[in-house]
Amino acid sequence: MCRRNMFLKILDPIVARFSLLHEIPHHFETILSGGFTIQNTTFRIRMSNISIGNDLRDSYTETRKWVISNTKWLQDLASFYRERAKLEKEYGDKLSALTKDYFSKKSNGTVVLSVGETPTITPGSLEAASQVAWNEVLTQTETISKDHKKLAKEFQLQIADEFTSLEKRCDQILGTIDSFNHELVNKRDFAYNSLEKAKRRYDESCQAMEAARLKQTKASSTKAQRKLDEREHEMNIAKNDYLIQVNQTNRLKDKYYFQDVPEALDLLQDLNESRIRVMNSIWKKAGGFERELHKRVEQRLDGADEIISQNYPHLDTSMFIKHNFREWKEPDDYQYIPSSVWHDDEHFAVCSDVELHDLKIRLAKAQNSYNRLQLVVHEEMSSLSRLNKKKQDMKTTNDTDPYAFQELLKQYLTTVVSFTTHETSKLEAEVEIESIQNNVSESHDLNTDNIDVSRRSKKPGMFGMFKRSAAVSKCNSGADEASEMSVDITSKSSPKHHGLHLFRTRRTRAVSTESSEIQSSRMDDSSSLMSITNEDNKVGNRVLFPYTKQDADEVTIVPGNIIGLIRQDDGSGWIKIRNITTGHEGFVPSTYVEINEVPTPFKPAPKAPPPRRNPTSLRTVIAVYDYAAKDFDEISIRAGDVIKVIRDDTGNGWTYGEVRGSRGLFPSNYCN
Repeated sequence: MCRRNMFLKILDPIVARFSLLHEIPHHFETILSGGFTIQNTTFRIRMSNISIGNDLRDSYTETRKWVISNTKWLQDLASFYRERAKLEKEYGDKLSALTKDYFSKKSNGTVVLSVGETPTITPGSLEAASQVAWNEVLTQTETISKDHKKLAKEFQLQIADEFTSLEKRCDQILGTIDSFNHELVNKRDFAYNSLEKAKRRYDESCQAMEAARLKQTKASSTKAQRKLDEREHEMNIAKNDYLIQVNQTNRLKDKYYFQDVPEALDLLQDLNESRIRVMNSIWKKAGGFERELHKRVEQRLDGADEIISQNYPHLDTSMFIKHNFREWKEPDDYQYIPSSVWHDDEHFAVCSDVELHDLKIRLAKAQNSYNRLQLVVHEEMSSLSRLNKKKQDMKTTNDTDPYAFQELLKQYLTTVVSFTTHETSKLEAEVEIESIQNNVSESHDLNTDNIDVSRRSKKPGMFGMFKRSAAVSKCNSGADEASEMSVDITSKSSPKHHGLHLFRTRRTRAVSTESSEIQSSRMDDSSSLMSITNEDNKVGNRVLFPYTKQDADEVTIVPGNIIGLIRQDDGSGWIKIRNITTGHEGFVPSTYVEINEVPTPFKPAPKAPPPRRNPTSLRTVIAVYDYAAKDFDEISIRAGDVIKVIRDDTGNGWTYGEVRGSRGLFPSNYCN
């Protein structure tokens, strides 16, 4: 299938993921020397492009056990330095016995700590970089022969307690990552369960249709025919819902395995590597204390520090990946399964206005949800991109503060959890839009003008009416007086199949690429965002959607640009225009602009004067009343909070702002 092409390029062949390893420190040459071989192919791992999420597909359980083992190993380190502090007073033989004891512990646990509990390739005599460094620390400890109370106190308070604190911090971050992964699994399972429910509803409706048909054949009457028609409509609606669920489940499955799970795995990798950074720092601190009191063993301690300094965080990851690499096959896509009692195919059933109206309501709701989530996702993507760049910069710098890196990791984790939730909701709406627009014939009008999307599932709250982004419509005289307030999805001068027609493409999966950057397909989202056209534009032509040129003969446009027609669409789907605002001309997709003129030649526009520089508005408001967020795109405020306004109230009673590091909507009339 064509939607798999982009992934085949990535998975094809495995050797493309790895390249020659450069500048390996002398003491770690044995770890990756010769690489590893799979099917007569030798691989070497590049330090800067290591990602568990990219290389070990769907391996959260194994990676988590590996991270937990290394985190629990910190208890051994803390215990070692506490025992070391006690033995400093007795020194001599007892100190030698202690190091011997921990050599034994290291020998027993080095395989699990280096390659995990269930490696695909046995490590033999190889050890992880951290194990090599730990071995050097123990070796140098055996040579220390002087007792000093100050050294014992420093080991107890500044080394052992630091390891305990590091273990607690790692456990806390791991718990948050586990919650994130649990939420991802729940969302995936919920999608699978929703698909099963949709299939059952569809089967039940087919059975009801068959029963009605049998009754109608036995007793032909107007009532029986009406019942038969009703059952057919219900069956078609259930079928459409089932097809949408199939598409949504497939897309969510793709997102889960190619984006969400790799992100969780990379978070585990970052946690383990940050632990190593802090661990290296503590080891160096212990060596510093010893050097102050044991000048005679300074050379040996310098040797230990040298090894520890070469314990780059990614080396343990490299060895773990090398010894746990295995072939992974993506789970098959879900397919439409017809009912056993009703012969049908995978095409949408739009046999009458009943089915069409149901699809238009679903389309309007999906468009409303998609538009509402655009701003939130865009803001979070920008924040996530900044944090990710900073994280990658810190990972590639040797003198990075390990504590600052862990703080940054916690910020990144908080942001990516929120972003993933919102992006998943946005993806569901996008897939629903695609499913309807791609599968409904052009002969059917999918224009959602004058469609009222009523929230009948729950009674709107006090601010439910204010939160709607469009006009509130009322029923005409003679209609049901008890109808609820509804969102009117309007789009002036929109043609048939308007608005989100840009989604009329086959779905492609967003594959998580290397952890050194956020995927360009995720971050360059502007080409798929709907834009509100400027109706005050004095030129008859207008830009409907933003477009960034891809070739030299194209031109970039954004809503609000003044454009002129040079050449009409000749049937290719492209139109040549001049962007009077920027002074450039070229081709753009015909559906991205609205032209109300005939082609006319254009003279070069005079050079525009320098733009006026206006200071950026930094308006704030003060909360007068408390408000608790009732939806995921809202924020909670307390009386007295100073809230930074990011986007003013557009007339719907809600303002978009930031307070205490969180962004979202809040009622405008709750603030001064």
